[in-house]
Amino acid sequence: MTIDSIRDLIPTSKKYTYLNHAACAPLPTPVREAQEQYLSTRSLEADVVFEEWIDHTEKTRILCADFVNAAPEEIAFLKNTSEGINLVASMLQVSPGDNVVTTDLEFPSNYMPWIDLTRKGVEFRVVHSKDGVLRYEDFEKAVDDNTVCLAVSHVEFATGFRNNLKALGELCEDHNTYFFVDPIQSLGALDLDVRAIPVHFFSCGCYKWLMSETGISIFYIQKELIDSFHAPSTGWFSLKDYLHYEEFDKDAPQITDTARKFECGNLNYYGIYTLNASIQFLRTYPRREERVMELSTYLMDGLQDKQVPIQTPEDHAGIVNFKVSNPDSVVETLRSRNLIVSSRAHGVRVSPHFWNTTEELDTLLNAI
Repeated sequence: MTIDSIRDLIPTSKKYTYLNHAACAPLPTPVREAQEQYLSTRSLEADVVFEEWIDHTEKTRILCADFVNAAPEEIAFLKNTSEGINLVASMLQVSPGDNVVTTDLEFPSNYMPWIDLTRKGVEFRVVHSKDGVLRYEDFEKAVDDNTVCLAVSHVEFATGFRNNLKALGELCEDHNTYFFVDPIQSLGALDLDVRAIPVHFFSCGCYKWLMSETGISIFYIQKELIDSFHAPSTGWFSLKDYLHYEEFDKDAPQITDTARKFECGNLNYYGIYTLNASIQFLRTYPRREERVMELSTYLMDGLQDKQVPIQTPEDHAGIVNFKVSNPDSVVETLRSRNLIVSSRAHGVRVSPHFWNTTEELDTLLNAI
């Protein structure tokens, strides 16, 4: 599909210059139609179509797995990024003397569960950024043979610094350390291949660059780890043959050997219908990463031409952050002109997706 034909499927494009995908993306028309399909059958059919919801869930699991080059049994559906991070933090086998490592650029969701491990005697280490950049040599100093887990975002939420996941994954391999990634500010905009990058877990909400809904998230766990991690919550979805729940062995219940054991019980089927349609929509334009990088680079070049101070470093993705004296006021003024951006890190954060245009970025640059 062409950009013009894709924009025809995004109603927001007719009302706003919408450059705020790092906050919340608009829903494309086919995604809204999938929501309406689910709500229609939910209100009319109720339990009559329950098996259809289960079948659609498994099709969506396959779709999500293919999207990141995982196996379907490595994918679970949770409610948000935070739930997946807390799941990993709670399952880690830790003891006094161990440490966990994260960074000072993380959103609270990828910070709070790790610092909470200090209650168990775990040392909490933070890699500090310099001018918005997280340097590999500082990760090298922080991660050692006692590091249980390194947790980073693929793209940092405020200024858009892009971590080198391959290098950090290899560092974790050198120290036999688990590697957790929060890709909520990249998945849907950047390509993510869990086979090419040694990631053990990721957790990703779907309402940003995936252009889906709140209340649904993708959780990935490497196949080889599933049996060795005990789910802190269990329920009927934890069973291997969960659809025959009346016949399970009550003396020795058989737990599934897939990531579904972390789902516990009934899922957000509304969110799953939404996510299925969102991923199918994104796949209509395979050059998403190239396009997002073109747009963000174009914006940074335009800001430099206007001598506007930029907070986003050279290693970036779709997020561009620039400094102004009163960012909240600037964001509100831009909104009054139907230009939608955010205020973060004492600057203005702009986050164009693949369907945006250079003309829209010019509109923003002229307004600035």
